[in-house]
Amino acid sequence: MTVSAGRWLGGVPIALIFAFISLGALRADPLDAAMGKALFDRNWIPAPASTDASDGLGPLFVSRSCAGCHGRGEGSHVVTREDGAQDLSGAVVRFGYADGKTDPFYGLELQTNAVPGLMPEGTAHFLPKLDLKLNDRPLAEGVKSGVRQAPSLFGRAAFDAVPDEEILKRVDPDDKDGDGVKGRANRTPVGIGRYGWKAAQVTLEDQVAHAFAFDIGLSSPKQARPYGDCTALETACLAAPNGESVLFKGREISGDILRVVASYLGILRARPETPDPDAAALFVSTGCATCHVPTLATRDGGSIPAFTDLLLHDMGPQLDDGVGEPGVKSSEWRTAPLIEGHVRNVERRLLHDGSAATVAEAVQKHGGEGARSRERFDALKPEDKQRLVDYVNGL
Repeated sequence: MTVSAGRWLGGVPIALIFAFISLGALRADPLDAAMGKALFDRNWIPAPASTDASDGLGPLFVSRSCAGCHGRGEGSHVVTREDGAQDLSGAVVRFGYADGKTDPFYGLELQTNAVPGLMPEGTAHFLPKLDLKLNDRPLAEGVKSGVRQAPSLFGRAAFDAVPDEEILKRVDPDDKDGDGVKGRANRTPVGIGRYGWKAAQVTLEDQVAHAFAFDIGLSSPKQARPYGDCTALETACLAAPNGESVLFKGREISGDILRVVASYLGILRARPETPDPDAAALFVSTGCATCHVPTLATRDGGSIPAFTDLLLHDMGPQLDDGVGEPGVKSSEWRTAPLIEGHVRNVERRLLHDGSAATVAEAVQKHGGEGARSRERFDALKPEDKQRLVDYVNGL
């Protein structure tokens, strides 16, 4: 195939991208982030296609690109539907039992799109609450559904540099200090988790590979799933063509693609913290900083802005949707990093499911290990509450 040198994708010549992904040994470090952004923004297409470098979408999928849920590296936001109602863009529906097993037919995640010839699994509206319509059978008995917002990606890549001991030193299973906060690490079979709403993924590349597989339907060396989230019962999906190719050592995307997309995410920096010592002191005195730890140490002796401890905490019944993950209860959540980068003037919702419109609403849903911080927040004078809210909104 001949590619015109005049064609560009995401500011990078397409010919250069094709050369890169066709030659896994090629390392072009100065261009990694630019190539990663181009691949992050790329709209993938169904197999078979005229080039192995672009196909493999689905067969069932949520989005054609990473940017479809994380536009400009940001997360979910509120949009207006054609019927005039508000909804979330960049959110997905997860299915599961409390023990982490998924629905036997629909799998882990509702696939709202399909390649030609197949029917999507269903549709979902997220606001004011989840309205789910399935195109096939009902969920299996006991299976629950839960909303997961796409988080901002700014500052997240730096979590790769946090050593295990920095995470483990805050684990307090017996609550020896009596602050009501325990916290535990998600010890997965391959290491201590850092990424995902329940810290299921150990490295950034693990998280990128998971998103490619379950949201876009692309297999990789870390996720050998050419049919994405299709289950053994979805026979029409399994009968569709896939895009696995010798170009990528038998997968639909290569390890180098995972690496350069992660490299792009590494340049998405967190915003500088708003300098307000009094507000920062309130953040500490209410107990927010116990879990939303402002900075974490890195392996090189430095530190990164984090506002998370990367630990799992039981947050009580209001944040329990019944959908667990292997080894993680449905009421347990990794502390959400309260860091952002450049944020457009759009309305955003808070918490994993977008159920809170404001910081104050999010705090009110904190139960379990977050209950004492909620009580301390409630006891603040109105002006101090507002100052703390403004501080969190500015992170």
